[in-house]
Amino acid sequence: MRTSEPVRIVLTNGCVLIAQQVKGAPLVSLNGFVKGGTIWEIPEKIGSVNLMAQTLRRGTETKTAQEIDDVLERRGANLNFSAGHEGVSFYLSCLPQDYADCVSLLLEILLKPTFPEEELEKQKLRTVNALRDALTRPEEVSYRRFLSLAYDSNHPLHYPADGTPESVEGLSRDDILAAYRKALHPSRTIIAVVGDMEPKRLLDILAEEWGDRTTGRQDNEANVDFPTASLPEGAKREYVNLPDKMQSWIVMGHKSLRRTDERFYAANVMATILGAGWGRLFTQIRDNQGLAYAVGASLQAGLVEGPFIVRMGVNPKDVDRAIESAIAELNRIRTEPPTDDEVADAKNYLLGRLVLSMETTSGVASMLVTCELYGLGLDYPQRAKDLYAPVTKEQVRETAEELLHPDRMAIAIAGP
Repeated sequence: MRTSEPVRIVLTNGCVLIAQQVKGAPLVSLNGFVKGGTIWEIPEKIGSVNLMAQTLRRGTETKTAQEIDDVLERRGANLNFSAGHEGVSFYLSCLPQDYADCVSLLLEILLKPTFPEEELEKQKLRTVNALRDALTRPEEVSYRRFLSLAYDSNHPLHYPADGTPESVEGLSRDDILAAYRKALHPSRTIIAVVGDMEPKRLLDILAEEWGDRTTGRQDNEANVDFPTASLPEGAKREYVNLPDKMQSWIVMGHKSLRRTDERFYAANVMATILGAGWGRLFTQIRDNQGLAYAVGASLQAGLVEGPFIVRMGVNPKDVDRAIESAIAELNRIRTEPPTDDEVADAKNYLLGRLVLSMETTSGVASMLVTCELYGLGLDYPQRAKDLYAPVTKEQVRETAEELLHPDRMAIAIAGP
């Protein structure tokens, strides 16, 4: 793709807007993120931010849900909202000639939603049914139980972002209005838009709808304080019985680091060596020992100290052996440096995934939001290779020793 340099402005209300032109792109893609997410929820109201996000486009002061659907359908446009532990996300795609009208609709939804009672009840029912279905799947149950073990009850990751069937059923319209007032604010918002239009035009349309804009960089600290996390005092292990299932799922790990931590690049190389499809865990546990149908590891570093996790789908009789083998591999990388080839392969894999993630306008817009969110600089994709290059095998081992604590892991198992 032929791209221009991204252009960044900050509006007087604190919202950051970024635009980039991609020559020949058939669609305009807009990605937005509002920092905060479930940090605003209390335990009794978990799932309220997610339900608010899912109901946002179901009515405004001037349009019903059906009228909003009709406007989008006539233009072949797509508009979605979602929420997670760290923020509320929204995504818009449309043809360039419809961009101004679709942005006007998006901002009307963000600024003037009405959350009609009837639409809210419909979305509650859909959400509760989806949650009940999720709680029949071992891979989902084990992950949710893992988070509750790995994070204390005063940390947002302790609770599922979409809530529980019971918590969602108990939410009222007042709860959703309260979630809206807390979770959405211009000063915590980043919007990136990418398409075959001049960046100035893309930004002017957004700024005209959103408010007066200012030029150049303007530092604006979002009023969000994500709490730190602590490691368990010792190993925690829980089993959830799911009758009639053929396979058990294991999720094990603990908190890791934030994306802004200077150790991130070495930690990401470490996690890739362990958890990629060709990595140590896959090779040892699946290929060599035949203990798992699926196995992998990931580093979920974000605004919070997201978890380092190992996930395995195994025969129920092999649960203990699979856990022991995974712990052995974690201990090995803490004490023995990986090979030069493993480090090189991990770097190439991570850089290759970065390139592949930006093959569409939506991917480019998502990356621009990521760059802004973590203060990486809008030229991060061009600099990523230089950031990974200094990582040595000894740094990987040292980082593993600092971050991995096999004797203090939360281990959740769900299955028969």
